[in-house]
Amino acid sequence: MDNYENLTDKDLLYQIENCTFPPELFKHEVQLKLAWILINTYGLEVATHKNCKIKENYYVNSLHSDKFNRPLTKAYTEILHYFMEKSSTKDFDKLLREFPRLKHNFKNLVKTHYGYNILKEHRKEESLNPLGTILFTF
Repeated sequence: MDNYENLTDKDLLYQIENCTFPPELFKHEVQLKLAWILINTYGLEVATHKNCKIKENYYVNSLHSDKFNRPLTKAYTEILHYFMEKSSTKDFDKLLREFPRLKHNFKNLVKTHYGYNILKEHRKEESLNPLGTILFTF
């Protein structure tokens, strides 16, 4: 498989959940798509929980990594949901075109959402408040 775009949402979710999705394709856009599928299927609260569970499992079993970042995964879900609520489109690709920051400047969106760089400081923060966030200021 060269890309994920040939997969249905159901197949993409299934492959990530079952750790059969190719690790080399598990990039930023795929992680946004996963959050998008979960939000549309379950709503924000359940999607946030499921996204953390699915990605942690994928990191351990497919990526063979202990670098799973719970606050970042929560941010993927919450930030994407925020922009989904601002849009009238129900199409993932159109959403990314409407809000290109999701695809091209997500790191700054995360910094804005949390108020600090969770990519560097998340391990210390997880022990204090594993899912705490601040208000959006986008």
